[in-house]
Amino acid sequence: MDQLSGLLRQFSVTAGVFYSGQLCGLSDVETGDDLVGHIHVLNQGKLSILQANKKIEVTQPSLVFFPKPLAHRLVVDSEQPAELVCATIRYGNANSSPLANALPKQIVLPLAEHPQFSKTIDLLFSEAFQPADGSLVIMDRLVEVLISLLLRYSVNKQNLDTGLLAGLIHPKLSLALALLHEDPSKTYPLETLAHAAAMSRTSFIETFTKVIGSSPGDYLVDWKIHHAQQLLKQGKSIAWVASSVGYQSLSGFNRAFRSKTQMSPKQWLDGQNLKHAAS
Repeated sequence: MDQLSGLLRQFSVTAGVFYSGQLCGLSDVETGDDLVGHIHVLNQGKLSILQANKKIEVTQPSLVFFPKPLAHRLVVDSEQPAELVCATIRYGNANSSPLANALPKQIVLPLAEHPQFSKTIDLLFSEAFQPADGSLVIMDRLVEVLISLLLRYSVNKQNLDTGLLAGLIHPKLSLALALLHEDPSKTYPLETLAHAAAMSRTSFIETFTKVIGSSPGDYLVDWKIHHAQQLLKQGKSIAWVASSVGYQSLSGFNRAFRSKTQMSPKQWLDGQNLKHAAS
């Protein structure tokens, strides 16, 4: 399996369309405490996007993606409505996401210049503006496909300096990451990872920290805890999950989990269940 597919399966990305149709006037997009992004796909018309001290003018069919929380306002001439689809992007109810962190603050892509998105966007607009049974769910899934295509675009563009995606395109670090991602139950010594990357131990640590944004040790713990969270949400017992991500003792797993989330596994899972019940 290619590494991007593996990451997309591990780091869940879900979409929820909250608007589709003709927008007149203005609409505010607020952010709360959760890690969420927003995507706007303009089909027709013109759109202004206002941030704190910045304005984006979208004058042709385009895709606009804010990977992280960013309060903004959509402004449209009341006499010339804009036709668009807007969705919220969530990263598995996590407080941090390597995928979100790896992307630029905003992505604006004119659709005419990026035909690789056209088939998915044509289907999205068809479901949005010619709705039928199941259209709401289908639109959500199509937006999730768009996010996957955007991540592929970012990797293929190969102008990323830091973050997980930059590691995937690094000629040496990508080899170590492939080994590290292969099995969350294993804990590889630094020497093994450095050897996989054909680097010295010192060079590997320095390069990994500079490109990925965290030390190999911290990244490995983050990877294990994120995998553990997915297993916990599947209903697996805490003891079983601890063993599955390579912890020989439940107390060691609890300490690592708390160091990353400020909660015990049970507290975190109870919070997820409350969020699910509330939604």
